[in-house]
Amino acid sequence: MRNNSPYNKIMIGILVGAIYPILAFVVIEQIFILLTKAELIADVGNGLGSDRRTRTMYLFSLVAAILPLQIFNNRRFDETVRGFMLPMAIYIGAWVWKYWSYLMAHF
Repeated sequence: MRNNSPYNKIMIGILVGAIYPILAFVVIEQIFILLTKAELIADVGNGLGSDRRTRTMYLFSLVAAILPLQIFNNRRFDETVRGFMLPMAIYIGAWVWKYWSYLMAHF
């Protein structure tokens, strides 16, 4: 059964899929900063740990996109889910492209 909601549009999915991971990254980055200031995690500076932390924050922001995806899916917004997956596929591809050498060096 197709949902006839005005929010069940491919463009809405593309916009949410493009914006949500960026906002999630900002929130996750702020959480890491707060944890560092509270000395609950170590300050990594500009070394190898900084690259690991950045890679992890990017990955967490992509995984956080499961939340709106599940909301759209539960409400049967099929067109929105299709639109949502396009920018997510691009973001995931960019993450793999950027960290491919690191990922393959550890296998």
